[in-house]
Amino acid sequence: MKLNLGTIRSNCSGFEGIAHIADKTKNICYDSIELDFSSCSFFEANMAAPLYAVIARLRDELNDVTIANVPSGVSRILRKNKFLSIFNQPDLLDINQTTLPFKIFKLHAGEQFNDYLDTYMKGRGIPTMSKALTKRFRQSLFEIFLNATIHSQSSSGIFVCGQFYPNKHRLDFTIADAGVGIRENVRRYTGKATLNSCKAIEWAMTDGNTTKTGNQPGGLGLKLIKDFIRMNGGKIQLVSRFGYYEFSANGEAIQKMDNDFPGTCINIEINTDDTGSYCLKSELKNEDIF
Repeated sequence: MKLNLGTIRSNCSGFEGIAHIADKTKNICYDSIELDFSSCSFFEANMAAPLYAVIARLRDELNDVTIANVPSGVSRILRKNKFLSIFNQPDLLDINQTTLPFKIFKLHAGEQFNDYLDTYMKGRGIPTMSKALTKRFRQSLFEIFLNATIHSQSSSGIFVCGQFYPNKHRLDFTIADAGVGIRENVRRYTGKATLNSCKAIEWAMTDGNTTKTGNQPGGLGLKLIKDFIRMNGGKIQLVSRFGYYEFSANGEAIQKMDNDFPGTCINIEINTDDTGSYCLKSELKNEDIF
């Protein structure tokens, strides 16, 4: 089977394009699938994480997945962030240090994920944060990762990558899995078997709601990050099954997608044109900055 992949950006249309590949291949096993990039004029590198969530599902069904006809510009991007090394293509040195390389983490690789954050979340345009806020921000990212490992119920692992776009003044950091999705977890927890993807995401993004059991962490780990993004002028995107959620300083919106994205993906977009300095409210005496 040969499938065409168009231009992919970090927006609803980009996630729809990836979900379309999943939809067209959802019942295929023991087969060969070629992803043809000839129509892909641009691919935002952080979107390699949700694309691999689809590929991982296909490989779990013992399909042979190959990539073909990648335009030179797209190839450079995906070789710099090491995504194409999965398909036996050589890496390119990231001289400008704008990539957060694509990596597959095993479900119990929390320490390695923290090492990844220590290595790659420095310097790439993130606004000035106090030491305490930096620690809390990293803890929130780790909580997102940890919740993915617990709630995805996927043996394929967790897929992570990011990209600093200096000319666009943004840093995108993306975590994806090929698991059961938010809808299934919320249905099981609430007992509402007909709950759709958008309503499930809305429930999951409501403060205080969690499918936590026992000593598992609650929520999606986004509360502090949402507070920061609101002031920073960035964006949070969450995609799971047929639901697309977006949060920014302008508010939040949820819409139904035409295609079913297998699993869950969270993208955190930081506005790197922000010249503000941030700290926790507890660090201030007379003025609340954060």
